[in-house]
Amino acid sequence: EIPVSELGGDQQVVAVHATTSRPKVTVLKDGPTKSEPKSGGGVIQVGRQGNPLFNEALVAIADKDLYSRTSPVNDAELFRKYALTPELATLIDVLVFGDPAGGEDEGGIPDDRLTDRTDIAGIFIPDTIKVDLSTDDARLTGATEDSGFSRLGIFGGDVLTSSVQTGFFGNGTVPGGWPNGRRFGDDVIDIAVFALANDLRDPANPIIDIDADGIDNVSANDSLYNKVFPYASTPHNGRNYEANVLYNNPGLPAQP
Repeated sequence: EIPVSELGGDQQVVAVHATTSRPKVTVLKDGPTKSEPKSGGGVIQVGRQGNPLFNEALVAIADKDLYSRTSPVNDAELFRKYALTPELATLIDVLVFGDPAGGEDEGGIPDDRLTDRTDIAGIFIPDTIKVDLSTDDARLTGATEDSGFSRLGIFGGDVLTSSVQTGFFGNGTVPGGWPNGRRFGDDVIDIAVFALANDLRDPANPIIDIDADGIDNVSANDSLYNKVFPYASTPHNGRNYEANVLYNNPGLPAQP
């Protein structure tokens, strides 16, 4: 909860992250005097989450645990290098576009987009979900989508204008969804891949055309979201959901 009195003027960009902690010490006692585990010594952070995919896709394996133990205040020192030179962009260039590493680009990601990615660092460093409260209302998806909504956000032309930030292109233009907040319906996988393959530092650079139906072949949720609370769609019934029924009853005929 943020007091309304602390918002306003140029203080209108809110950033949040979440952490998971466990007891620092757990004592297990076995044998004749076996008892319930006892915890003590305070708690220790074992995980955190800010933007989707940063630790999972950009931070090297050697530093993933370090990321989980640290705070966003240390991100610039410890993890900025992974945003500036995202290995995933090179892998996408090779695997998606068939461009050999260090070779000539023929329809792939230009080599100058593989390093010094200050635009990617601007999204992920520090790794917090940031939302600009100075814009008009974000467009939402639901049974009927607001005009202009795009699951691809800025890459689908779904943008807003900020009065407190220079924006992605220096004119106050910010995404209508993630990484400006995160709406239900934002296709974060596709947005992240588009961001790596393109260049948000210079709108004059051509946008690389990646299959708009979805990088991962998933371009929509299988249930509708709500435009009012609760915004999430109704969860599937864990017992009767079709996939679960088939998994637990392999003798049933496959459904169309």
